[in-house]
Amino acid sequence: MVFAACGSESTSGRSERSTPSSTTPATTAPVTTPTTVAPLTVPVPPLPPAGPTTAPPPPITVPPRTSRTTPPTVTAAPLPGSTTKPSNKTKPDAVVRKTVVYTPPGGPKHKGDLVLPRQHADTIIVLAHPDDQAGSRKQMRGWANFYAQNGYPSLAIDYSVTGPPGTYPKPQTDVKAAVQYLRGRAGALGVDPDHIVVQGFDAGAALGAQAEVAPDDPFFDGPRHYANQSDKPAAFIGFYGLYDGTQKDPTIYYGGPPDSSDAKVHERYAQANSIAHAADAAGPALLVQGEADSQEFVESATQFRAALQSAGKDVTLTLVPGAGSTFDQDTSGTLTPAGKQAAQQVLDWLAARFPPS
Repeated sequence: MVFAACGSESTSGRSERSTPSSTTPATTAPVTTPTTVAPLTVPVPPLPPAGPTTAPPPPITVPPRTSRTTPPTVTAAPLPGSTTKPSNKTKPDAVVRKTVVYTPPGGPKHKGDLVLPRQHADTIIVLAHPDDQAGSRKQMRGWANFYAQNGYPSLAIDYSVTGPPGTYPKPQTDVKAAVQYLRGRAGALGVDPDHIVVQGFDAGAALGAQAEVAPDDPFFDGPRHYANQSDKPAAFIGFYGLYDGTQKDPTIYYGGPPDSSDAKVHERYAQANSIAHAADAAGPALLVQGEADSQEFVESATQFRAALQSAGKDVTLTLVPGAGSTFDQDTSGTLTPAGKQAAQQVLDWLAARFPPS
């Protein structure tokens, strides 16, 4: 099975695919020509003899959907003060939808759309939208509905947008706070606190990668971060992201140029390079990238995959033949045919790594 090609281009945020200004290059292995990974195969090639001592997990072949194991079902307890609204995509009494403020008290307030099937898996997905300038959690409705229809709860979040000098690490910490929020309410939601998966798209993928490679890092402590609560995700799913910290205007984003005399600015550039921190990855990673997208994005996914593999991590890179940027959704947020096939692969990948207990 191969993915259908879809070449729709977004007209906002980094999805414009204009060549951004680069940050300090990642210290990773040279880029090799990527190969297409079959949609239902999850290969983890053996490491070279000179690699780290931690061995990668064995290859996993995921069965087709007709024989896929159904995720475990958990009935969630009602949230205090929650109000329910029937979904227009599933049975009226099948899904709880609630808008929540997921950020900690005392810091900037950011909202998330919690979608909780009444009978659901114990794994929950944090969805980070693709546009870091004018985007919204509403862009994630297609994915949230898909997950709900397949028994997975999700939390689609808004996060801090690019603004005055020194944006970093505000949006990255927002994603971490979403993981913390779900950990603190796992019992009420009927989910496993160690089964919180972060899935990001474009700019959101870069944010999710930071959550993946910097779990419980004190660098992110502050009013945007919950105290005494782990922000470690169980896994990361990245769609067409730049993982080395590249930004359109790095001087604004990091508060100064790469050669700034300010030590804090240098620290921001170094911290933002997820490829360089791949050895600290919290859990398995699935990277999905359109093969016909900008070469910069293809190379970034390939480099991140190589760095994770070299560190002995469970990583899968899927290149979607003929697909351009934002191939998975149309302008209304509905999953495209190629997006639906990619979503099915994600379900199979999740079932293989978070099987029924």
